[in-house]
Amino acid sequence: MNPPPWRLWVDTGGTFTDCVGVDPVGRTHRLKVLSSSALRGRLGEQMGEGSWRVEAGWAAAAAPDLFRGYAFRLLAGDSPVLAVEGSDPGGPSLRLDQSPSSSSPELLSPGTPFELLSPEEAPVLAARLLTGTPLDRLLPPIAMRLATTRGTNALLERKGAKTALFITRGFADLLEIGDQRRPDLFALAVVKPPPYHVEVVEVDERLAADGSVLRPLTSEALDALGAAARALRGRGVVAAAVALMHAYKNPAHEDAVARALAASGFAHVSCSARLAPL
Repeated sequence: MNPPPWRLWVDTGGTFTDCVGVDPVGRTHRLKVLSSSALRGRLGEQMGEGSWRVEAGWAAAAAPDLFRGYAFRLLAGDSPVLAVEGSDPGGPSLRLDQSPSSSSPELLSPGTPFELLSPEEAPVLAARLLTGTPLDRLLPPIAMRLATTRGTNALLERKGAKTALFITRGFADLLEIGDQRRPDLFALAVVKPPPYHVEVVEVDERLAADGSVLRPLTSEALDALGAAARALRGRGVVAAAVALMHAYKNPAHEDAVARALAASGFAHVSCSARLAPL
């Protein structure tokens, strides 16, 4: 019988990524890495050309040569980016493809801060550290649950990509109207935050409550939609939210709109029937 897989729960925030893992024998492991996929530490003594002892908690617990293929750079000065050729948890130590001393010899005293940069996203970096899997090997079977606050942060700070809303004709102001929720229930002058979308495009279609077609999405409507989409792309709008009436009962129209938007160059298209079918 095959052993049970690793179980990982990962939360990626704007600064740190936290990971809790349970290995196949039931032991619990905890890990925190930077969400930039970087590992930071300090240099110790030099052991030879390009080889250094390091002071970092993650290094002592790592598997041999786990960091082979990672990028290395000093945090101070104008240091070149070097490649890690090998690592030894016994030191712990790192072996680089060359010495960083050629450009910044004055920085190479014990205690100099450095970072290793993984070519993969922070949750994958965390998975490799916990399972001891180098870059040139496949990860073992893993049951992963991934959460992130990046989307919430982007909404709160209004730093997300420019987004257009594609909605059934006649409902362009639906999100502007909203419902009865308001910050101050008894305020006479209600000040509402601006909507997250920057443009609205009405789609000439309509479904009934049971998902049957009341107004078909014709090829002419799709052509007009494509022209509007290309005009939006020219104004820097790169994301689209598609919310057509009763699409949760019949997603065919939303799927067709999504295909047209993707063909028009939108980098990301979200459909209500796929994200929240209600």
